[in-house]
Amino acid sequence: MQEPILEAHDLRREYTVKRGLFAAPGTVKALNGVSFVLEAGKTLAVVGESGCGKSTLARLLTMIEPPTSGRLVLDGIDVAAADAAQRRQLRRDIQIVFQNPYGSLNPRQTIGRALEEPLRVNTQMTAAERDAAVREMMAKVGLRPEFHGRYPHMFSGGQRQRIAIARALMLRPKVLVLDEPVSALDVSIRAQVLNLLVDLQREFGLAYVFISHDLSVVRHVADDVLVMYLGRVVELASRDELFANPQHPYTRALLSATPVADPDAKRERIILKGELPSPFAPPSGCPFHPRCPLAMPVCRGEMPRLEGEAAHQTACYAVEAAAALAD
Repeated sequence: MQEPILEAHDLRREYTVKRGLFAAPGTVKALNGVSFVLEAGKTLAVVGESGCGKSTLARLLTMIEPPTSGRLVLDGIDVAAADAAQRRQLRRDIQIVFQNPYGSLNPRQTIGRALEEPLRVNTQMTAAERDAAVREMMAKVGLRPEFHGRYPHMFSGGQRQRIAIARALMLRPKVLVLDEPVSALDVSIRAQVLNLLVDLQREFGLAYVFISHDLSVVRHVADDVLVMYLGRVVELASRDELFANPQHPYTRALLSATPVADPDAKRERIILKGELPSPFAPPSGCPFHPRCPLAMPVCRGEMPRLEGEAAHQTACYAVEAAAALAD
């Protein structure tokens, strides 16, 4: 096993939110104890419904926001204990690509200028060296040289996402956080961008945290999959193990909603009742129990722990009970 490049230990993030002139402020537990280990050159996919905490996790991993509690370790360095110089380097080592590339690009800045900016701020390279590095990276992501002086509005969605990927790679990071990087693209363009990401990962030895709600995409790119529900991890497994043997009822419901290319394939469609609970007032015990078809009395009073073998861990009392009966 390789040395981990990124480790999260019980990461939590809470927000205090005003709820009116006379009402007491509320606390939203956007992230409630997330842990994982990511090796260099590997891809960890993070999946779940909207509001489950995926984007909050991305902001914590990229140090845009600090965690309320827990530890984040990047390349062997505890982020919370790092000094100013170490934190500057750590921010270079982990970069993010957002879902909407147009929103992350300055419309008044040419593409060449946008790609050069990270080098101008963070390195001592000369203007000629920066220009050469920009043109080299443009070629690596499939952008033609004449695009250098053009503005973001002149490009298609797929081209803008290539620009965003190129900008994230300018400082040669070790980890790339990809927050829904292809969800806004057409299917044909989506495949091109995914193949580009795979090629770049091989070339640079990058580790990816790939955030997505599309399990068909996750199946194509992931090595491991982390399933989240209301800020908590409910299942963590290798890609092959999770798709072949999903254990948590929530994971099974997500997989049952994924389209399959085979029209003759027979699948059970699992429809969850109810809606995602409010993060202001999460249910007691297991947060999934109000919607779970396998809920037991213990689920309403006690929070299940993420347990199991290293290759497949699940936080579910029903799964534990089934395993005990099998033994």
